[in-house]
Amino acid sequence: MNKKLALFLFLNFFTLSLCSESQHQIRLHPDDSKIIPSAETFYNRVLPNLKGKKILLVTNPSGIGINPDRIKTEFSKQGAILSQLIGLEHGFFGLEEEFNKSPVTLDSTFDLPIYHIYKLSTADLLKVVQESEAIVFDVQGMGMRCYTYLTVLKRLMDASAGRKIRFVVLDHISPSMHLGGQGDFVEKGFQNFAGEFPSPLFTGLTLGEAALFYNAEYLKKKVDLEVVPVGEYKRGQSMENAGIPWNTPSPNLPNLDSARNYFSLVFLEGVNVSVGRGTQAPFVYFGAPWMNHPEKFAEVLNKSSNKEYYFTPVYFKPTFGPHTGKICKGLRMNLVNANYDPLKLTYNLISTMKKMYSKDFAWTRWSKVYSIDYLWGNSKIRSAINEGVQYETFTKSFKEKEVKYNNKAKLYWLY
Repeated sequence: MNKKLALFLFLNFFTLSLCSESQHQIRLHPDDSKIIPSAETFYNRVLPNLKGKKILLVTNPSGIGINPDRIKTEFSKQGAILSQLIGLEHGFFGLEEEFNKSPVTLDSTFDLPIYHIYKLSTADLLKVVQESEAIVFDVQGMGMRCYTYLTVLKRLMDASAGRKIRFVVLDHISPSMHLGGQGDFVEKGFQNFAGEFPSPLFTGLTLGEAALFYNAEYLKKKVDLEVVPVGEYKRGQSMENAGIPWNTPSPNLPNLDSARNYFSLVFLEGVNVSVGRGTQAPFVYFGAPWMNHPEKFAEVLNKSSNKEYYFTPVYFKPTFGPHTGKICKGLRMNLVNANYDPLKLTYNLISTMKKMYSKDFAWTRWSKVYSIDYLWGNSKIRSAINEGVQYETFTKSFKEKEVKYNNKAKLYWLY
C-alpha cells in the first residue's frame, strides 16, 4: 500500500468516526450553547436595581434556589434585603412529596419565615405581600394550568396589583411551548389550587409570558411587572437542541422524559392507579395491583400510537400515593416523538383502561368533586369518556375557545 492511499484511508476513517459521534449526540452541551439563562441577567443587571428593597423570594432548585450560597452573597453585595420566602408545593429544596401542613415555618437555609401559600387565605397573603417592596419569582414551569406554580404566580400577582411592589419574574423555557394553548378552560365551581389560571390546560406560554398575559388581560397592567427573558432563545427550539439543562422543579419530574410524559399521564391522578410517585420512574410507570395482563393493555395502546410512543409491561411498588407498599402491575411509557398529542393519548388511555378493567376502574374524588374534573377544569372529559364519545368529537366542544385564546396569547410572546 503506498503512502498516499494509506493517508487517504486514515483520514476517511477519522472523518467517519467524527460523523458517527456527532450523530449520536442527544443534546447540545451547555458549554456550547448561546443561551443566556435569566438568572445571569438577573444577578448582573436586575438585582443591582433592587438595592435597599425588602424582597419576597419565590424559588426552588429549578431556579436560583439551586445555589442558596450565591443568593446570600449576591443579595448582600448588592444591598438587597431578603426578608421573606414563599414555599411552593414541594418545599424550598423541591424534595417534599406533599404540601406543608403549616401556613408558616422557619427556613433553616436563610433563617427567615417561609410562607406556604396554599395554606394562606387571600387576606393573609395580602399582609405578607404588603411587607415587601419587591417580589422575585424564579421557578421552572410546565406550561400547564394544573401545575401549581402557575397558580402561585397568579395569586401573588393578584395580591400585588395596584401596589408599589416590583414584581420580577425570571423566565424559563417551558417543555410544552410547542403545543400552543390546548384543552378546555376552568368553569365555575371547579376552581382549585391546580386550576385557577384563565387559560386552557396547556398555556402555550412560558411563566414569564403568562405573567405578561395575565397582567394585561386581567389586571389592567396594575402589577409593576418585569420579566427577565432567556437570552438568545428562539421559539421552537427543543431544550436539548438549545443546550438548556433540565433543573428538576419537583421530585416527580426528575428529567425531561418524565416531564413530557406528565403532559398526558397527570390525568391518571384522576383514576385509581399509581402514577409511579415514590418510585424511580414517576410519570413513566403507572399501574395498580388489579391491572392484570398489562401486556394486552400495552398491545391495544400501541396500535393507536402512530409510533410516537410505546408502552411496555412493568412491575413496581410505590412508596407514596395510591397503592403505597403494594406490588403494582402496569405499564411504562416510552416516548419516541416529543411532539406527540398528549390530550389524545390521555383520552384514549383512560377510555381503554375503563373498558379493559371495567370491574376495578374507578374515578377518584377530591372532597366532593371528581379529581379529573378539577384537573380538566370541568366535568366534560369524564362525561365524554363515560359516554364513549370519540376523541375528535369531544375536542369540538373547546376548539373555538382555543383559537380565541391563542390569538390573544401570541401578543405576549417573548421568543
